Amino acid sequence: MRTKTSQVFGTFIMSAILFLNFYGNSQSQPLFTENFNFPVRDSLENIGQWYATGPSTNKNIKVTSPGLVYTGYLGSGIGNTAFFSNQSNGDVILNSFPTQNSGTVYLSFMISVDSLTAAATEGFNICLDEAGGNTNFNTRVYIKKINSTSFNIGIRKYDQVKYSPAVYSKNTTYLVVCSYTFINGVSNDIARLYVSTSGVPATEPLVPAAADTAGLDVDNIGDIILNNAFLQTGLQGSSVKIDGIRIGTTWTGTLFQQINRQLNLKALIQGFYNSSTGKMIKDTVSVYLRYNVSPYNIADSSKAVLDSNGNGSFIFNRIGNNAPYYMIVRHRNTIETWSHNTLMFDNNVLNFDFTPSSVYAFGSNQILKGSKYCLYNGDVNQDGIVDATDQSETDNSAYNALTGYVRSDVTGDNFVDGADLSLVENNANNSVSIVRP
Repeated sequence: MRTKTSQVFGTFIMSAILFLNFYGNSQSQPLFTENFNFPVRDSLENIGQWYATGPSTNKNIKVTSPGLVYTGYLGSGIGNTAFFSNQSNGDVILNSFPTQNSGTVYLSFMISVDSLTAAATEGFNICLDEAGGNTNFNTRVYIKKINSTSFNIGIRKYDQVKYSPAVYSKNTTYLVVCSYTFINGVSNDIARLYVSTSGVPATEPLVPAAADTAGLDVDNIGDIILNNAFLQTGLQGSSVKIDGIRIGTTWTGTLFQQINRQLNLKALIQGFYNSSTGKMIKDTVSVYLRYNVSPYNIADSSKAVLDSNGNGSFIFNRIGNNAPYYMIVRHRNTIETWSHNTLMFDNNVLNFDFTPSSVYAFGSNQILKGSKYCLYNGDVNQDGIVDATDQSETDNSAYNALTGYVRSDVTGDNFVDGADLSLVENNANNSVSIVRP
């Protein structure tokens, strides 16, 4: 017989295992990701928490299209890319992540050098920094021109650059991983560089492409720096693209773990919601995040179930925090509904409730049932308007007593009948359609 003591011990062991699994998974998550999943724009400043470290100039780091592609890398082919023109008084911008002062900090990204001017020598466009914008730059990844079509890549901890002897070519995308390891003692921390031309190493290679220990150690690392000033970089007028930035504390966590952003959404579907009971027949909906400028291209999407209270959690991993996106909700027979304005994730979370007022939908495009506002449905063929074609399909389905999970079932009871047809006819008579920017 199992004793009470053994039961308690077993419970303790299980709790410990669950805690360790959770702790281990949380520890392996990246500290920061940036896929530049923003619209094309003339400056990266003031979006996604990127800020200038000094006077703002018109020599900006731009967001250009398309994004870089490197097969097998998590940051590949998402959104757009950061473009550096290496101007004499170009901007230097930063972003922040949780401060680290022990262990190893890893930084990975894709890079493509598109041109090397006659005046270019060597310089950097990306590095780490102490927290708080102290300009104690470290782990700088350098480009040194060999000729107009080829270059070396190097790492600088603090004082000098150590280059890999490998030769790299312009107009080619490479995967760079570098790291800074804190070591007890004085002026003995180490910066390492790894460069891949294909594939993503599953584990950290035993021998780096280059390493540097020279110079002072930093107290901590908490900022990522992007640099467009050739007076600091020596890459005068050269064109460089960087994309898919990821920062973490382990090799696998940095390169192979996603950061998830969670949308906690509440929305009710007109025909599925019973205002007397305050409950809704649960069903699957899709949420799309679109850029905030025309043509409002899709940045990311997610699918989940809205429960009987209209609540659902949607996970996104292609977008970042503090960047504006329109949120669009679609269901098998609702009118596509847009958020009233752009929304932003903060600390990987966004909460949004359509139901208190019609104004939370763009153009107030919702209908009141009882005390809650609901998404219109009846758009059976999903062409953006409830009209005679939707009526005809619903009428045919009702005539044939169609059952099951079908798009003409606008009341969610798995049976198409007069109630469904009545809802579609009413919305058609009112010319219900998509309202969007």
